[in-house]
Amino acid sequence: MRPKLKYQPLKLQLRSISSSVTFTPLDPSKGQVPSKIGKLKVPLLKSPSHFGHFSSRVNRMYNEDKYSANVLDINGRTVFNFNIFDGHGGDECSKYLSAHLSEDIESAELDDERRDELVKKYVDNIGGYWKRWYRHRKDNFVRMVNSNNALNLRSVECEDDFGIRLPMSFLTCDYKFFETGEKSGSTCTSVLLDTIYSDPNKKFKPVYEDYYFNRRTISKLTIGHVGDTKAILVDKNGEAHSLTTDHHPSNPIEASRLRKYAANFFMTDSFGEERFISLANTRAFGDVNFKNMGVTAEPDISQLIIGDTETLHKKLTPQEISDYTIGGNGGDESFLILCSDGVTNEITDQEVADIVMNTFNMRGQNVTPQLCSEEVIKFIEYIGGDDNATCLVIRLNGWGKWNVKDRTGELRQQRMEDSFRRGDDR
Repeated sequence: MRPKLKYQPLKLQLRSISSSVTFTPLDPSKGQVPSKIGKLKVPLLKSPSHFGHFSSRVNRMYNEDKYSANVLDINGRTVFNFNIFDGHGGDECSKYLSAHLSEDIESAELDDERRDELVKKYVDNIGGYWKRWYRHRKDNFVRMVNSNNALNLRSVECEDDFGIRLPMSFLTCDYKFFETGEKSGSTCTSVLLDTIYSDPNKKFKPVYEDYYFNRRTISKLTIGHVGDTKAILVDKNGEAHSLTTDHHPSNPIEASRLRKYAANFFMTDSFGEERFISLANTRAFGDVNFKNMGVTAEPDISQLIIGDTETLHKKLTPQEISDYTIGGNGGDESFLILCSDGVTNEITDQEVADIVMNTFNMRGQNVTPQLCSEEVIKFIEYIGGDDNATCLVIRLNGWGKWNVKDRTGELRQQRMEDSFRRGDDR
């Protein structure tokens, strides 16, 4: 029987999360000094030249996918936060996350007392998996921080508290959703981008702020991941690199974690796919009926360095570039993709990347990430995807500089022909 909730009022946010990026012009008479004339605020969701987003229910009755884009203030730093959510059992959870997760990331309370208090709520109102977690909480908190692939740069200041901030904010948001009484669930991939270095000697600087898409900058890319949505980074050569690993029962780490608590709940469905109880994902927000068995919103976290190639090689050591950039060949990364499994269950990571690049190559320099995200989803609709499909495209320093090479053109053509033949058969 589900225990009765102990109501505790939620704290008011001190600040409304911004969904707009701010640009401050420079005073030409005083060099790199912000002008007092005024500021320009541009909504991220209405910035097609730098951020593309598109979603479709495809062949489902409803679209349970959601996403959000916000600008956070974390310890005085400007951090861009892009999120994708894939709901299941209804859209209540994914909708809640799109409205509240960014707020919880920004306002996370990280002192020891708050940490213990949050986990104790899980113990008192959910139990099971969380009782053991609470008994070993000190080791678990240390593991959270140490297991995350945090950057360790000497050349540039890059320290942050994301190793504990993201787990605590994810669990906080998860618990708040639990208090609503809804039972749906959602996966999530959350991206944080903040500039850690800007070349002070760059000749051209149109605005005061230094953002991840500006020239001569170095930025930190942080990924918080729960479930099977996906982050794909496309390097300067146009090659796709997956930044996330699905939390499925077949994942050895997940299998090891859960068999300690619920070994009897692993099973195989009629399609031969392994399930944990009835769920495809072993980590998710919501899913309150399975929380005591170990379905958790604890995220996997990873970090990388991205930015301008020339600035990277000037500022970082060869070892730092090798250790902390994608494939050890970082700089001028082309773009970042966030997508739901309605995309990645149908086509490969490289196909997604190639659709974006091929759209740009075929239609000219004025093609935006917005148009490219739409083309990815249109392709999924054409070949007959069977799940909601969402694609976000985040423009990076190397946008449009990739080699004109379509690595998966023949494969995509074959998929379209197969889909056409299936249509004829019907």
